[in-house]
Amino acid sequence: MLVTPEVSGQGLARVEGWDDEARAWEPYPVMLLRLTKRAEVPATGTLPAPHGGDGPVSRPSWWADMAEQRRAAEEWIQRVRRSLRGTPTMLLAHGQNMRSHWTWLQDSKVVADKFRDGHAPARRLDPDLRLVRVRTSRGRETAQWWGVNPDGANGLAAHLWTNPNTGPETACVFWSTTPKARTFKLSVAADKLAPRVNTKGKLTVDTDKAAWNPGLVELTVLGCHTEDGDSPEALALAAHQLRQAPDVPDALSLPLPLHLAGLAQEYVLPTRAEEDETPSADAAADADPDAGAAPGLAKEPEPQDEQEQLSLFDAS
Repeated sequence: MLVTPEVSGQGLARVEGWDDEARAWEPYPVMLLRLTKRAEVPATGTLPAPHGGDGPVSRPSWWADMAEQRRAAEEWIQRVRRSLRGTPTMLLAHGQNMRSHWTWLQDSKVVADKFRDGHAPARRLDPDLRLVRVRTSRGRETAQWWGVNPDGANGLAAHLWTNPNTGPETACVFWSTTPKARTFKLSVAADKLAPRVNTKGKLTVDTDKAAWNPGLVELTVLGCHTEDGDSPEALALAAHQLRQAPDVPDALSLPLPLHLAGLAQEYVLPTRAEEDETPSADAAADADPDAGAAPGLAKEPEPQDEQEQLSLFDAS
């Protein structure tokens, strides 16, 4: 997703999506409609055999398929980056969603203020490009948070944080926290194990109420140009502010561009029929792209599992 502020300065922005076939950016609603058409499965007909042959079809190994996906993903990033050359851009990348295909985002491979896509080695970051990696509490990769209150129950502080032992000029890792969602009325002093005394002095039990589990969002400024006046803290603050969309009353789990990109996958991924669906206990999670597992990010199979899986496709 590409979110571009309007020059009017009135807080409006233009939201576009990348059309890889047309090699151009198009309005977000138009992109969603095209995604729906491209995801349609023919009602009749058969899939052609590979190479035009009629022999048995064997499934490629997990590793070969993943290598092809990584090659395609990095070449796609390269095309998108070229389309924005010459335009000041802050690239937001969701770590848990992207690092398995864009391996440059992994801690063991990334190098500060450099960039790698396609087959070329890492090189100096383009003058107009900044890179921020976003990690959420999915998979317990980031911690929950709270604020210590010496006069009573602890609370959930909303702010942009960094390591107090790191100076603001050298810090590149920040943490974003937001207020509790309005739909969750449960007090932070609630106890699911025992009754408590509420603010009115009465004994109450909270075991039947839904609680809100806070999640810390990590914002790592992997690439910027401090020698030209860039401030990593300002870039992290921009990503933090993008979690509070103007038309959404509660904060998002991800910055707005990543949130919209996550919602777009609902237009291409298969879903269950309405009559087969069961009501969700948490309807709010359905609109949160970060709540469920990202598609296509299956873990590497064990060697024996891979052999057993391939045997199902071998000709007898």
